[in-house]
Amino acid sequence: MKNKKKLNLTMKDIAKKVGISERTLYREIKRGMVYGLLNSDLTKRDEYSAQKSQKQYTENITQKQRELKIGKNSDLANYLEYLMLEKKYSPYAAIIKAKSQGYEVNICEKTLYNYIKQKLFYKLEAKDLPYKRRKKTKIKSQKTIRKIGEKSIEKRPLQANERLELGHIEIDSVVGKRQGKSCCLLVITDRLSRLQIIRKIKSKKAKYVVEEIQKLKKQYPKTFNERFKTITSDNGSEFMDAKSIEEMGVDYYYADSYCSYERGSNENNNKFIRRFIKKGEDISKVSQRKIKEIQDWMNNYPRRMFGGKSANEVHLEHRVMEQ
Repeated sequence: MKNKKKLNLTMKDIAKKVGISERTLYREIKRGMVYGLLNSDLTKRDEYSAQKSQKQYTENITQKQRELKIGKNSDLANYLEYLMLEKKYSPYAAIIKAKSQGYEVNICEKTLYNYIKQKLFYKLEAKDLPYKRRKKTKIKSQKTIRKIGEKSIEKRPLQANERLELGHIEIDSVVGKRQGKSCCLLVITDRLSRLQIIRKIKSKKAKYVVEEIQKLKKQYPKTFNERFKTITSDNGSEFMDAKSIEEMGVDYYYADSYCSYERGSNENNNKFIRRFIKKGEDISKVSQRKIKEIQDWMNNYPRRMFGGKSANEVHLEHRVMEQ
């Protein structure tokens, strides 16, 4: 700010450089302006002070929080902000996680949302939250023309349709760059527990999908057919070699075109992945370590549908029950 005139920058230029709106910039300047400073020639000047702005901001936040439930527990407030801002948790998941870590949480999810909207945290704002849930609109199914031998989701067993047991899988691919041949993610989801396996494959080709399933068969030689009883996918070209997968003892089914809701587990979990890997990002540059971190994050994430339990916890419970 002090070099604004020297660099010949407009307020719009500065806002763009720091990644904020002009309105936010003007508020920042107003908050940090020091008036009536004396120059060496005894003339007066007004000058922006980042230190004054930060001090005023902190005082404002403290004053707002003073009468609030969360304001009485700064450790909890800081931990919730950390979970939502750094770990990309939703308010619901952050509350569940905080409780599991021994924090005394005396606010509900709705109250936490209100605090965020009122900008009562130091850094967290509403724009930092994950996507908001939208009501799904089912698209009327169109008649799908299939290759001879392909099995429709309509023939899938009751245990898979109703999520009655483990081992019924949905698979999908998540792409980064749309142009050219590029790596993508193969996302494997258990329909009952929502447990994830995420693997990077060379491109959206059927042979690479088959190769990855073969690797999993080698990884779990004794339990593979318990873990993979059925697989359901869309009609993407990368999933066109169902025959090779069925030769491993897995029943393969295809969802109807334009009916992504038939693979709801995959569709929802892919949104989780997009919190970490944005559309257009080059997946070939995403390390195996980061992919494993995303997988572990998803499998340990508190799920509303499970009353706050994670996919790992639900999967383990059902494995014990099914033994």
